[in-house]
Amino acid sequence: MDQTVAYGCTVNRELSWLGFNRRVLEEAALEGRPPLDRLAFLGIFLSNLDEFFRVRVGTLVDQLAEEPPPIDDKTGWTPGQQLEAVTQRANALMDDAAEVARGIRAALAAHGVDFVRAETLDGPRAAAMARFYKEEIKPLLSPLAIDAHHPFPFVRDREAAVVARLGKRTLGVIPLGRLPRFKVFSDDTGHWVLHTGDVVRFFAPKLYGRLPDEMVVCRVTRNADLTVEEREGEGDFRGAMRDFLRRRKRLAPVRVQCDRAPSPELEAILRERLALPDNVTPRAQALPLDPAFAFGLAKALPPEVARALSAEPRKPAPVAWAQGEIAARVREKDRLLHFPFESIAPFVRLLEQAADDPRVTAIRITLYRLAANSRIAQALARAAENGKDVLCVLELRARFDEESNINYSEMLQEAGCTVIYGLPGYKVHAKVCLILYNDGGDEPRTITQIGTGNYNEKTAAQYTDLSYLTADPVIGRDAIRLFRALCLGEPEVETERLWVAPKTFLPRLLAQLDEEIAEARAGRPAQAFLKVNSLNNMPLIRKLIEASRAGVDLTLHVRGICCVRPGIPGRTDRLAIRSVVGDSLEHTRLLCFGAPGRERLFIGSGDFLNRNLNRRVEVYTPILDPDCRADLLEVIRILRADTAKARVMAPDGTYALPAPGPKALSSQDALRARYADLNARPCPPPGASPKPSLLRRLLARLRA
Repeated sequence: MDQTVAYGCTVNRELSWLGFNRRVLEEAALEGRPPLDRLAFLGIFLSNLDEFFRVRVGTLVDQLAEEPPPIDDKTGWTPGQQLEAVTQRANALMDDAAEVARGIRAALAAHGVDFVRAETLDGPRAAAMARFYKEEIKPLLSPLAIDAHHPFPFVRDREAAVVARLGKRTLGVIPLGRLPRFKVFSDDTGHWVLHTGDVVRFFAPKLYGRLPDEMVVCRVTRNADLTVEEREGEGDFRGAMRDFLRRRKRLAPVRVQCDRAPSPELEAILRERLALPDNVTPRAQALPLDPAFAFGLAKALPPEVARALSAEPRKPAPVAWAQGEIAARVREKDRLLHFPFESIAPFVRLLEQAADDPRVTAIRITLYRLAANSRIAQALARAAENGKDVLCVLELRARFDEESNINYSEMLQEAGCTVIYGLPGYKVHAKVCLILYNDGGDEPRTITQIGTGNYNEKTAAQYTDLSYLTADPVIGRDAIRLFRALCLGEPEVETERLWVAPKTFLPRLLAQLDEEIAEARAGRPAQAFLKVNSLNNMPLIRKLIEASRAGVDLTLHVRGICCVRPGIPGRTDRLAIRSVVGDSLEHTRLLCFGAPGRERLFIGSGDFLNRNLNRRVEVYTPILDPDCRADLLEVIRILRADTAKARVMAPDGTYALPAPGPKALSSQDALRARYADLNARPCPPPGASPKPSLLRRLLARLRA
C-alpha cells in the first residue's frame, strides 16, 4: 500500500510511552486503593521514568550528534524536536506526580504515618533524629570542600549528593552514595519517616563549621544507552560485558533532580561540574528524588501497620492437574499455565523431576531474566551434575540484568552446563525449554515449553503471562532445530509450526492478517485480536490500516507503547485499541485471528516493536489443543469485557477509562476468580482423560 497512508495515523514512540506511564500514575491516584498500594504504584511510575531517561532519552541525546540526524518515522521530528516534546511532557507528569504524592501522604497521615522535614522537628523527635544522624549516618559521610586542590567527585548513576555553596570560591559536596534512602521512627504518637538526604542537609552546617549560602540535594541520572560491541567480546564475551557495565556507570547525565530550585549561581556551577549537556537543566521536584522509599516503606513499618495499609496479598492458585510426574500429565494432553493467577510451580517441578529422571538425556533452555536464588537455575545445575546434557542460551545483554546473568552463567558452567551468550547482533529473547527423553525408540520423545514471560519465579507471581507445555513431536522437532541454529550462531531457522524472529515472525504475522483481509473482501466476517505490550513497527501498522480499510474488525490490547491511532476516518475506523493497567503487570502476548468458529491462536515472547521483529530471536507457537484453545478464547472474552481497567484510546492518541457503572468488570479480578474456581474442582487422577476433553478432540478432528 502507499507508504504515506499511515502518516497522520501514528504517534511518537516516546510520547506514547509517557502516556503509558501516566496510566500507571493514575493507578497511584485512586483513593479506593490502600495507601501503601498507591505508594507502590507511585514508585513504579518513578522507576519507570528513571529507566525512560536512562535509555530512551539517552538514545535521543546520542542521536543529536549523528549526521544527518535520524528522523522519526511516525512524526517526521528530529531528535531535538523529540527531546523538546519529551521534556515538556515529562515535566508535566512530574507536576502531576507531586499532587498524587500529596494525596498519598495525607492518606498515610490519616493512619498515623507521617513524612516529616528535618527542620520542623523539636523535642523527642529532634533528639531521635540527632541520634540517627550521629550513630548511623555521620560515620559514613565524606564531606568535601571543592576548590583548586579538591576536584568535584563523580556522582554515580541514580545516586544523590548534598551540594552547598560555601562562598564565592568554595563548594561543599557530601555524596550520599549507598546510604539508606530513609528511616522510619515510631513513638507514642505514631510513625514518622525521614529522608536521609534531608537529614544530611540539615546537619551540613555542623560538618562545614558555618552556614552555607545555599544547599540542595541533587540526584543524577546517567545515560545507559551503551551497546557492547561484538568485537569487544572476541574470546571473552563475559569479560567484555563486565567492562561494558563499568563504562555504562560513567556516561553523561541525562537528568538532574533537585529537592529545591537551585539559584542561577549554583545551577551554573552544577552545569559546569557535572558536564551537563545543553538540553539537561537541573529541575526541582516536590516529591522524594529516589523511588526506593516507595518500595521499602512497607518493609520498614511494623508488620501489623503495613498489613492494615495494604491490600490482602494475592497468591497464585495451586494447579489442580499438576499431580505426580508432570511430564506424564503433559503427555496425556497439552497444558496451559496462566500466571499470576496460577502457580509456576508445575514448570519448576517439571525441571526438577527431569534433573533426576534417568530417561532424560538433554535439556535445552533460553534464559533472559532469572530470579534471585532461582530454583530453575538450581534444577538446571543439578541436571548437569547428574550427567544430563544441559544447554543454556543465557542472554548476557538483558538490560539492567547483565550482572545477574554473568553470575548465573558462571554458576551454571561450574555445574557442567554448556552456556552460550546469544548471537552476534541479535538478542535471544525467546522463552523456550526443550526436554528430551530416551525411551528406547528410534528418536527421543520431547516435552516443549513455550512462554510469554521469563523463567522467573518472582515475576511469575506479579506479571500476567502464559506458559504452554506440549509433547507435540512437530513442535519438539522445531525446538531442536532452533537450539541447533543458536549453537551454530544462526539467527534464521526453518520451522514447521513455530514462528521464529527475525526470519518468520513478521512474515507469518502479516500473512495471518492477509488471510483476514481476503475474508473481508469476500464479504465474510473477519477479525483479529492482538494482545502485546508494545507496537511501533511501520510495516505492521500499514498492514493494520489496510485490514481496517478492507473491513476487518481489529481489537488491540497494548499495555504500553502503541504508535497507531484508532478511529481515523477512512483508515482505522475498524480498529479499537485498549490498555489494561492493573494490580498485575500485563505481559501476555496472545494473538487470535479469524471469526468465531475458525479462530487461529498463538502465544509467544515478542512484542510488535522493531527490535523484537528484526533484531531479536523470538518464538511464537500455535495453540492446537482444544481445551487450551477454549481456555484462551474465554480469556479473550474476559479481556474484551473489561470495563474497570481497560482504558480506551481515542483518535488523538489519549486514553480514558470507560464510564463507571454499577457492575464494572476488571479482567484481572475476573481471571483470578476463574482460575481459583477451576483449580478448586476435582482433577482426574494421572492417566485418566476427562470426557469433555475427548469430545472436544473428536469435534476438532471432524472440523479439520
